[in-house]
Amino acid sequence: MSDNQHQGMSVHALGTGGGPIVSGTRAGTSTAIRVDGATYVIDCGMGSIRNYRSSCAWGELRGIFLTHHHSDHVYDLGSFLVTGWQVPGESFSRRIPVHGPGRPPRIPAENEAHARQVDARTAGRTMAGTKDMVDALLDQVFASDIAIRMADEGRNDPHEWVSGHDIEIPSAAGADPVQARHPRMEPFEVYRDELVTVSAILVDHRLCFPAFAFRLDSAYGSVVVSGDTAPSENLVLLAQGADLLLHEVMDLDAILATLPEGPARAGIEVHLRESHTPYDRVGRLARDAGVGRLVLHHIVPNTPGAADTGRMAAVAAADFGGSVVVAEDNDCFTVGGPVPVAGRDLAGVVGA
Repeated sequence: MSDNQHQGMSVHALGTGGGPIVSGTRAGTSTAIRVDGATYVIDCGMGSIRNYRSSCAWGELRGIFLTHHHSDHVYDLGSFLVTGWQVPGESFSRRIPVHGPGRPPRIPAENEAHARQVDARTAGRTMAGTKDMVDALLDQVFASDIAIRMADEGRNDPHEWVSGHDIEIPSAAGADPVQARHPRMEPFEVYRDELVTVSAILVDHRLCFPAFAFRLDSAYGSVVVSGDTAPSENLVLLAQGADLLLHEVMDLDAILATLPEGPARAGIEVHLRESHTPYDRVGRLARDAGVGRLVLHHIVPNTPGAADTGRMAAVAAADFGGSVVVAEDNDCFTVGGPVPVAGRDLAGVVGA
C-alpha cells in the first residue's frame, strides 16, 4: 500500500508483458514513477490497475502518459479514470491530465502507394486522439455508469476530475504519418510541475504514429520509458545520461514459435520484425545512450514460459557492459537513493 511519507524517486512495474495476449504471469505494460508522494503512470495495460494499488494511492496520481494507442497500452485506461473518480477514501485529489498521441491527419502507411492500399482496406475508418479517447470513455463507454452514479451518489461530472490532452509534435520536426513517422528530432517538453519535467520524442513503431518514448526528470534523477519501438536513434538521444532506462524487448523466434502457420502469422511477423527491439540489440542502445541502469520490460513473447528471460538479460548485459534486469510485475527500482517500497526492491541489483 502507499506510504504518504514517501520521499525520493522510485519506479514500479505495474505490468511487464507485451502484446494483446492474456497472460497468467504478467499484466499488460504499465509503469508508475513516484516522486515525493506524487505518481505518474505511463501506459495502462491489461491488469495493471490491480498492481497500481499495491504501491500507490489514487490521491497521489498526478498524470497519465500514453506512448501510443495500441490496445495493449490502453486496455485499463478507463479503469484508471473511473475507479479514481470520487470514491470515498479512494479518490483523485486533483484533476488528472491524460497526455498522449493526437489524431493523425491520415492513417499511417509506409509510402504513398501503400497509403492508397491502406485507405482502400480501412474503408473510411478514422483514428482518434487522446482527448477523443478520454471523452469517449467518459461520455459513451461508461456513460450509463457515470449518469447513475451522479444521480444516485451525488458525484460531480467526471470531466471536472479528468482531462485528455493531445501531445502536439513540434512543427520543426516535420513529422508525417506517411513520409516521416519518426524523423530525427530533439526531445520536447510535454508536462511540468514542481516535481518533474516530462519530455517526449517520436520512436519507430512501424505504422503506429505518433508513437512516443517519455523521459521524467526530477531532483533525484531521470527515468526513460521507451514505449514500443524498433531500435531508435531518437530513443538514444532522449535517454542520454539517464539514470534508468526501461526498454521493451523481444525474442522474435520465440514469439513466432507460439503462432500457428498461415497468412495471419506472416503479417504479424513483418509487424514484429519492424516494430520491436530484439534482445541482441537493446544492450547496445543502452550503452550508446550512456544510461546508468537497464531494465527490460514489455516482454515479447508474453505467453508464460515462452521467453528465455535469462538469455535476454545475459546477451543485453554483455553488450551494455553492466547488469541488466528483466522486470517482473510489482518490481520496484529506486533512483537517487534507497526508498522503502513494497515488492521486489532491486535497487541493489540493477546496474550492479
